Amino acid sequence: MTTIDQTAFYVSTEGKDSWSGRLAAPNADGTDGPFASLERARDGMRAGDTDTTYIRGGTYRLDETLSLDSHDSGHSFAAYKGETPILSGGELVRGFTTEGDGLYSAKLSAASGLDLTIGGVRQQVAQTGDYDPADPATSGWQVLRADADGASKTVFTYKEGEVPATLAPHDGLVVQTFDTERLRDDITAVRAIDATTNTVTLDADASYALRSGGTYRVMNDAKLIRDAGEFGWRASDDTLVVKPEDSAALLKDGAVVAKLGTLIATKDASNLSITGLTFTDGRYDGSALSMTGGHGNAVGGNHFVNVGTAIALDGTDDSRIGGNRMEHLAGNGVSLTNAADGNHIYANTMQHIGEIVKGGAGIGGVGSSGTVISHNDITDAPRYGVSLKEWDDGQVNRNNVVAFNRIHHVGQETADGGGIEMLGRSGTATGSVIQGNDVQDTGGLATDASGNWLNDHKGWGISLDDLTSGVTVRDNFVKGFSWGGIYLHGGDGNLLENNFGVVSDPDHAFIRVEWVPKAGDQARPDDATIIHNLAAGEAPIEQYWKLMSPGENFLMDGNLAANGRSYGPNDQMFNPGFTDSAHGDYSLKEDAAALATGIHDLSWSSMGTAGYNADAEMPQFWDHAA
Repeated sequence: MTTIDQTAFYVSTEGKDSWSGRLAAPNADGTDGPFASLERARDGMRAGDTDTTYIRGGTYRLDETLSLDSHDSGHSFAAYKGETPILSGGELVRGFTTEGDGLYSAKLSAASGLDLTIGGVRQQVAQTGDYDPADPATSGWQVLRADADGASKTVFTYKEGEVPATLAPHDGLVVQTFDTERLRDDITAVRAIDATTNTVTLDADASYALRSGGTYRVMNDAKLIRDAGEFGWRASDDTLVVKPEDSAALLKDGAVVAKLGTLIATKDASNLSITGLTFTDGRYDGSALSMTGGHGNAVGGNHFVNVGTAIALDGTDDSRIGGNRMEHLAGNGVSLTNAADGNHIYANTMQHIGEIVKGGAGIGGVGSSGTVISHNDITDAPRYGVSLKEWDDGQVNRNNVVAFNRIHHVGQETADGGGIEMLGRSGTATGSVIQGNDVQDTGGLATDASGNWLNDHKGWGISLDDLTSGVTVRDNFVKGFSWGGIYLHGGDGNLLENNFGVVSDPDHAFIRVEWVPKAGDQARPDDATIIHNLAAGEAPIEQYWKLMSPGENFLMDGNLAANGRSYGPNDQMFNPGFTDSAHGDYSLKEDAAALATGIHDLSWSSMGTAGYNADAEMPQFWDHAA
């Protein structure tokens, strides 16, 4: 006699929704077993007292988003112990036929978008410029010119021959644009292409007027395919065309075209737990897990790969996002909007972010307070590692903590970004803290009016931008930045203390202070305190500080420079006593001279996911499994 488990439901690729869902596997006579779908398990939990569903390994291709609401509060969706359930938002496409020259095609019912994988590897959408995977930052982009009537948000001109004369707008054809400063990219449908005037008209406004020297790429037409690994849409016969690197793999296993932007969406659900799942094959413009409202949710130990944004919290409070792995994201890692307050985002690994959309962040928030972002590893991002923005008084950022994160190789495809940014346009004291972070290699890339690439352009290590006030920046390590390691741009009452900076270029400064002219005299950085910071250079540096416009009550003193010039009366200049800087170890020796100046060593072992301590920090709730 089979024992029925009344404490949990099970979902399996071998299941049936007509079964009880109480067995982890089908019974011997095939009359009962697990459910086949998450929807059936959701409905079963709603109808009774069961609050946990375990999901067996295998791939579950979702035809529609799994929607959860307040009826699902307190419920848990978890991976079955030792197994990997994969939720896919994509359509598996088979039946490719050869067209010669390495091209293969298959009919689809609707235009393919910008997301396609073969063997789990994201492919490159075909574009007007020649893309080189060895140079993802600058290759494939072409230089645009402003419209004849002046810089426009909807029209630009291109050089003769850059856009094929036969290319015409169709469903699926889009253009991605950047202004010269590369602050934000836009992907919009193409409304018109005029080969007579060499103009492209966008279907929606770009974020910034498109000035001469900006860059563009028209994407997703089969005519634009050049190299292996590229794909595009042929609207004339509703066909996906692919040039695979391994044709045998394509013919055997097919390709996956992302269809869903969001795989699981919650609205007003609280105390919900989602653990151990893999989210994949999501559209670039969606969020694989979207949470709106609710509080106390737990998202841990999941894997997000080949999706748009991994997790979006929209007004969701007091939730934990921990121990997740996020990679090859078209957009962001975690986004917080609309007063998503009191959340803790910790011990996550994020790498290869912004593979399609370039202006986002590993972790980005707008108008969110009481957020703790700690012990995350964030690498390979086109703009920010962490960005918390307040555009105006209606989007309040208060009492946020960004601590002990390891942020490397970010800001590689945009300018005015970098490792950690706080932007506070209201100028109101935030009470926020940036402490104990390891920030390295923060890039900075823009173009000039002629379209020449500007490398090392505004690649800040830590940036307090546009009037950000009342922030404590303490015990951080910054290296490999451009223009400024720590940037104080207006704002009042900021404290910079005991940060270590390593300067690579004599034209760049460890600490840069300036005002925001467009905001008037009140935008001078008043009441700033910069004390007990340690600056060194990979080569001899004359000046570590660039003080362009310090305001009233400015205190800069007690800092140590390995060489170069001092500023305050108690600044000192001598070898600080690093353990082994030649091999990247900038910790201080036990007898380091710097320790006698009021400077203390950093908590190196606490940085990143390796420094996460479950006993001292948040619990590893994602270990829960059947």
